[in-house]
Amino acid sequence: MRSNVLVTGGSGRLGRALSRAGGARVRGFSSRELDITDAAAIRSALDRLRPDVVINAAALSVVQDSDTAPERARAVNAEAPGDVARACTALGIPLIHISTDYVFGAETELPWRESDPVSPVNNYGRLKAKGERNVLSACDRACIARVAWLFGDGEDFIASLLRSEAETVRVAYDQIGSPTPIFPLAERLLALAGRMSAGDAIPKVLHIAGSPPVSRADWVAAAFDALHRAGRKTPRLVRVPMAEFGGTVRRPHYSALDCSLAAELFGGEIDWRIAAARPELFADRVVPA
Repeated sequence: MRSNVLVTGGSGRLGRALSRAGGARVRGFSSRELDITDAAAIRSALDRLRPDVVINAAALSVVQDSDTAPERARAVNAEAPGDVARACTALGIPLIHISTDYVFGAETELPWRESDPVSPVNNYGRLKAKGERNVLSACDRACIARVAWLFGDGEDFIASLLRSEAETVRVAYDQIGSPTPIFPLAERLLALAGRMSAGDAIPKVLHIAGSPPVSRADWVAAAFDALHRAGRKTPRLVRVPMAEFGGTVRRPHYSALDCSLAAELFGGEIDWRIAAARPELFADRVVPA
């Protein structure tokens, strides 16, 4: 079912991908146009526009910001999602709230399932986990969509390595996650919006990310191999432990998501290897296929 979707955080990476994937049926609002920390503005916009579904993609997604700007991060990532959820509940509008793999961080060697208890190891993950709880307590027609390691829009980790023009890049071999091609993700989120608008029974939490789990170094290596085959020069990849990067923010070693539930709902997994084999996805400007 095609539905009219309002996207908060519309100027962000995922917000822009949703607009490209959905065309005229998606209306994205930047934080300047619609600040989710202004509860009255959110309620007024939803009341005026009456979308079929809201996707809350607004977030302070730079992990360090939760430490350097804690009050703003708490407002955007933890408290405001509850306000969006309450506005959706008041108007009977389904809500998809975008969350993150960083709500996990405990030691494990198995992909995290939706039913696993959260275990964040940094402030960003803790605030996003609180945002999830606030959404679920305020809206019966909400789905938390956890995503991870977005790529394929020319603004991702691999593209940044290429733009650096460094001869050598160091990438962690002991950080395991779920690289997710952003345009297939956007299409799946819009399919989810359609099903929620139609009244289908949807789990309260869904992991919608790339499969299979992979180390950050092996993910980069796969993309570099594809670029080599296309005749493009890449830096020399050096595999190093996460500890070598130092920094004040602790990051999870294993945050890969088990996406089998979403695969059952939508007829298959999102295989990150297919997108990583497309060198054009790491150009400065990317046009989705």
